[in-house]
This record gives sequence, C-alpha cells and structure tokens, in this order.
Amino acid sequence: MACPVIIRSHFGMNSYLVLDGNPREYLRHVGFQEEFEIRLWRGSHDPDDAVEEWAEMMGEDSSMGDYLISDSDNWTYQTDICLWEKCRCPD
Repeated sequence: MACPVIIRSHFGMNSYLVLDGNPREYLRHVGFQEEFEIRLWRGSHDPDDAVEEWAEMMGEDSSMGDYLISDSDNWTYQTDICLWEKCRCPD
C-alpha cells in the first residue's frame, strides 16, 4: 500500500522523506564523499506539516517549489530508491 512521500529537489537531485510506519529521510548530498544517507525522521507524520518541518530543518523555504508531496508509487521515488540500498538503515 502506498504511503506519503515528500520529494525534495535540490541541484537536480532528489531526496525523499518517507512517512510510513518507519519514517525516514533518504538524503542525497551532492558533492560529498558520502553521497547517500538514511536518517530516522522524528518530526510530524502529517505530510503538510512534515514539508514545513523538513524545509525549516534544511534551512529552506518550502514555498519555493522544491518540495512535492506524493506517495511511494511515484515513478521518481521508485526509480531512485535503489540508490540508497548500499546505506545502512538507522536503528
């Protein structure tokens, strides 16, 4: 079953905030030695509130169009999620 996913576009790359039973961030850090990171999400599980919290945490303005609320069936999310397979999921 699909769950809410927030897509953050930054410098042409996407990061994802997955709001399922185990909420987590799939972060892509362009130009860093460790490009892919998974972090547990401790913020709101409501997609609208989570967008605001995530943008604030990233030091960005959520109204600038870099954030999109979708779900886990989104083709971009489905295409990119394999990039984080090499990362250890946090406990």
